[in-house]
Amino acid sequence: MCSLKAIISCGILLAVMDIFQGLITLGWYGYRFVSYYFYLCPRELPIDQCHAEKYHYEQLYTLRTYIGIGEGAVTPIFAAIYIVALVRHKPWLAWCWLIKAFGALGINVYFLSQWLIRLKNFDHLRTIRPAYDQQFLWIGIALTLAEVVILLLFCLVGGLFTYKVCEERRRSRRSLHRIHKMGRHGRATAPPLDGYDDESSIVRANIEEQFLNHGLHDSTNKLPLPGSTSSMDEVGQASTLRAPTQV
Repeated sequence: MCSLKAIISCGILLAVMDIFQGLITLGWYGYRFVSYYFYLCPRELPIDQCHAEKYHYEQLYTLRTYIGIGEGAVTPIFAAIYIVALVRHKPWLAWCWLIKAFGALGINVYFLSQWLIRLKNFDHLRTIRPAYDQQFLWIGIALTLAEVVILLLFCLVGGLFTYKVCEERRRSRRSLHRIHKMGRHGRATAPPLDGYDDESSIVRANIEEQFLNHGLHDSTNKLPLPGSTSSMDEVGQASTLRAPTQV
């Protein structure tokens, strides 16, 4: 079974991959935003063809470009929250990453289906299909597949992370429960629960029990004997130091 530290390392690596995917999304749609406003209609392009080009782009790709820029900007934020959740051992916060994952998947699938359905409606506006039509389709497919792979890996890492953190918290609660019972009864009387055995707690309990028994023995020896002002220790020392009698 993997340790919690190894699972956290895998989760951080997954978050870095997600940040990289978000930066690619931001870079691509940022490039398309600049291209639309400055390079879509060069000066040598006839005015009627320029209007047809802008109409085609605005109907299919403008909204996706704006949403893609927002998606790329939000992705590193969710990845940073995910890293904080891993380091601070907060599973509920780590699973908030699913909001971004399902949102990005839904957006990509929706626009891919819209592009494939509506592309034929604009065939009458031109005889040559622009290159960015295929670019939008392929980048949409690539980003969707990347999001699916990251989502599957996240579910695996997130499940192991949640299990390990819950197991660690259960062990801490059992240790505190045993320490509480030791303080109340003076010795460790609670058996291990659910088959778990915390060796450090058992060793500590044995040491405390030996120390307590030794202290009780010393205090008993120092009590005065009935009908005498001397304790058991003093009587023992006097008998040891007494000179042997001659026969």
